[in-house]
Formats: sequence, structure tokens, C-alpha cells
Amino acid sequence: MKKVLFATTALVLSAGFASAEVSLSGDGRMGVVYNGDDWNFSSRARVTFTLSGQTDGGLEFGGSFRADQAGDSVSNNGAAYGSEGSVYISGAFGKIEMGDTVSAPEALFGDLPEVGYEDLTAGEGDYVGFAGLNGQGLLENDIPYLTGDSGATTGPNNPLLLYTYSAGAFSVAASLSDGKWAMGDNAYSATVDDAQEYAIAAAYTFQNYTVGLGYEVVDLPTGTTLFGDDKLSQVELAGVANFGNTSVKAYYAAGDDGNPVDQAYGLGVSSVFGATTVMGYVQKVEFTDAATTALGLDGATWWGLGASYDLGGGASVAGGISDSDLDGSNVTADLGVKFKF
Repeated sequence: MKKVLFATTALVLSAGFASAEVSLSGDGRMGVVYNGDDWNFSSRARVTFTLSGQTDGGLEFGGSFRADQAGDSVSNNGAAYGSEGSVYISGAFGKIEMGDTVSAPEALFGDLPEVGYEDLTAGEGDYVGFAGLNGQGLLENDIPYLTGDSGATTGPNNPLLLYTYSAGAFSVAASLSDGKWAMGDNAYSATVDDAQEYAIAAAYTFQNYTVGLGYEVVDLPTGTTLFGDDKLSQVELAGVANFGNTSVKAYYAAGDDGNPVDQAYGLGVSSVFGATTVMGYVQKVEFTDAATTALGLDGATWWGLGASYDLGGGASVAGGISDSDLDGSNVTADLGVKFKF
């Protein structure tokens, strides 16, 4: 249950003034993880601050960040400097959010089901750094979006801007970075050029089905190239179908320009049976010829399978297994108890 901090929030000055509040929630977990070599203990506890309010005119505003994301300097990359957490304002015009936001396509399509006690990453095998290629969430359940919090194109003090709007069955989104990040603890003392990223997306829902299309671009800093190009781009097509307690999501992504990803596609399924939820995904990425030459491999396939059991009261038992077809890759697995407060 969320706790409300009445001492510093829920400030109602008079009947004519709007109110604001800050609520506390949290999550925790404890269990074991097999990293491909041996089993290890794994635990954590986190607190999340959720801020909300409403203007006299009816506009809603708020934000959220975890305690560990607060940050006290630019170098700490925290919510205080726009690199973690986010703030928003919303109304009839839609919602404008700034901070550590997702890209426009991810805002509308999401990712494939999260598998395991701690969101397993398939064993990387001999190719170290594969999961960080192009800043994308490869070898995980994440769809390999090019921009947003999935990417690695922004530095400290470079919050992203996300706009979303829905009208009936239609939804649209747009996201943008400012292409600058601060150096030093003074956010305004010096800035350097960073990759400029922007994306748009649209989705249409009819009955139990949703289809959508997204487009993302990263303009690299002046004088910087990747595989001979000064920008990266990608198109995504996604679809979701719900059949009773079962949800199926599929996507296809096509890269262009300097994007090392030629094409990627994946499928995820989640189904609820009473207190038990079973989920799984499989993804495949194929690299461009230039990336294949540089990386020494033409692509990879990875998958994950897991289940969770709801114990009630915010506690659940969860576990999963994942693997990839990379040479020397090892199966990873985990099992533990998760908590929501």
C-alpha cells in the first residue's frame, strides 16, 4: 500500500486551491541467480517517490523517481539533473513528459514480457559487449529501439522530451533529445555536442488488437560516423493481440543508414492461469554487412521463458531461464521472491 507523506504534501491551502501530494511506494526481491557458471545470491530494496498535483484549471502534473536516482551532481547522473526519473504535465492536449523517458515507439508498443526474477539476460558467450551494442537492449526482453532510455546516445543532464496523445482508437507519440550534455557539476558551465535523437510513432486499436508504426533517427555529433554514416535510423512495426487471459506481441524492425542492425524481429506471449502467469519471448537480430565484418558475426537469436505465482499482498514467486545461440553462450536462470509495497 502506498504511503502518503502528509507532513510535506497533500497541501490544500483553501477550497479554491488545487492540491498536491507525494506518495511512497517500493519494491524488493531476494533470490538466487545462475550466471552461466555458478549460483549467486541476489537481493535489493528500492523506494519510489511519486509526485502528483492539479492546477486550478484542471491540468495534471507530477513526476516520479527512485531514491537511488536522486543524484547530487551532474556526474551522478541523477533525477536532480534530468538523467533519471521524469516529470510531466497533461491535459486535453495530451501529455508532455521530460527526463529519463522512453522513445515514442516504446511509449506506444512497450517491450516483450519480462522473464525471471530479475529480468534475465541471455548468456553473452564469447562476444563481450554484445548487450551494449548500439545502446540497445539486445539479449534481453527489450525490443531493440534506437532511441529513448533504450539507447546510449545521451549524456548527463540531457533529459529527453516525450509527447503522447490519444483520441479514441488512435494514439500518437513523439520524442526528442536536445543534443547537448553538461560537463562538470555546474549544469550550465559547459556543454558538449551529443547525438541528437528524435522519433515518432502511431498506433490504432480495434477490438482486442493493436497495430502500430514507429520511426527513429539519431544524428551523430559533427565529425562522428558509425559504419561510414553520420546518422542512424530505424522503422518498427508492432502488433498486439489479446485472447482472454493471453496476450501476444510481435514486432519487426528495419535499420538503415549507419545502424548496425539490418533487421530484427521477435515474439512474446504472456498468459494468466489463476494466480500463475507464464511468459516467454524469442528474438532474432541480423546485422548489416559492414557490422558483420566489424563484429565478426552476422546476428544472434535469444529467448527467455519464465513464470510467476502471486502469493497475495504484493508478494510473488518468480523464476526464469534464458539463452542465446552465440558461440560459447551459457544458459542463465534465476528464482526468487519479489515484493511490491
